[in-house]
Amino acid sequence: MVETVTKIDESGRVVIPKEIRRKMGLEGNTALLVADATEEILVLKKLDVEKLAKMLRQELKGTDVEAIGRKVEEESNELARKERKALRRRH
Repeated sequence: MVETVTKIDESGRVVIPKEIRRKMGLEGNTALLVADATEEILVLKKLDVEKLAKMLRQELKGTDVEAIGRKVEEESNELARKERKALRRRH
């Protein structure tokens, strides 16, 4: 295991040292999942987007994804309308 100390720059970017990038096959367009495991532990996990997409396609096979998308959009629009209405009442 390679361990090193790095810092977050003023723009919020973190540099992953070259040795670790090389060892893990991380390139400039590699997707990473960032999660806070605890208040002091941050986890970075390399994501294989193609593998995830394939898995989703298999799990959603036969599912009307468009209908799910429409339902989510309708529900989010309704929430936004309610929030706007509540804001207008306060002013």
